[in-house]
Amino acid sequence: MVADRDELVEVTLKCPAKVNLFLQVGRKREDGYHEILTIFQTIDLYDELILRPGVSTSFFKSDTDLAWNSSNTLYKAFKAVEKHLGKELALEMELKKKIPTGGGLGGGSSDAAALLRYLGETFHIEREAIFEIACSIGSDVPFFLRGGTAIGTGRGEVLTFPGDLKGYSVDLCFPGIEVSTPLAYALLGRSSDRQELSNKEVEKLLSAFRERDLVLIGKLSKNDFEEPVFAKFPVIERAYNKLREKRKAIVTRMTGSGSTLFSLFEGMDGEYNFVTSTDG
Repeated sequence: MVADRDELVEVTLKCPAKVNLFLQVGRKREDGYHEILTIFQTIDLYDELILRPGVSTSFFKSDTDLAWNSSNTLYKAFKAVEKHLGKELALEMELKKKIPTGGGLGGGSSDAAALLRYLGETFHIEREAIFEIACSIGSDVPFFLRGGTAIGTGRGEVLTFPGDLKGYSVDLCFPGIEVSTPLAYALLGRSSDRQELSNKEVEKLLSAFRERDLVLIGKLSKNDFEEPVFAKFPVIERAYNKLREKRKAIVTRMTGSGSTLFSLFEGMDGEYNFVTSTDG
């Protein structure tokens, strides 16, 4: 059974990128994932997802080389919603990529979350069901259902929204290298060496952001992946050093498991501003 075309409308969805203002990795869990502690923050760099009512089946095209199969987060989100509804959807999807693939900015996760939000609203799917689908697709997807500023724990899907940070911006540098998440975790070393995670540093960092304590922000911001990824990919470390020399920023960090780097600024001195959350 194919869904009625009248249920769907043409719409352009903006899918924001994210940076990790803090990222600490803990022990490996029984399910194979690592515990993490992070601060997610959306920024105003966007992919665009254009949706149109289809004729009889789904259709997908992209301005980059993305296959329509299970390696594509949009495909996984779309098929999961079809399965939940028990019917096929006649929908055309056109993706215009601005967020680099494999750079730690969460583009694929954001694209999938935008599609899930739209289909959830269109077909009146319970938020709990959409959240469960998001968790099944990827660890960052649940965050992008709302965006803004969030503390992520578990494997990233356990979210707390402490209030959005405002008045900051970032410059980005994508070194042109994709760093796979499994490789980045492998580079971290033995799980038994990982530390216990505590929210104290995160809470102090968020307070520093709110109080505009720029020195403390620079001291507390961290990303556990930087050292091993820089050691494996010297070109990323060189880009990091050049970015630090280029402009005086509050702090320069790698986001996610890499390879994109960002420099943080107060106000609108950076190219991309912080984006607040949706109503969620």
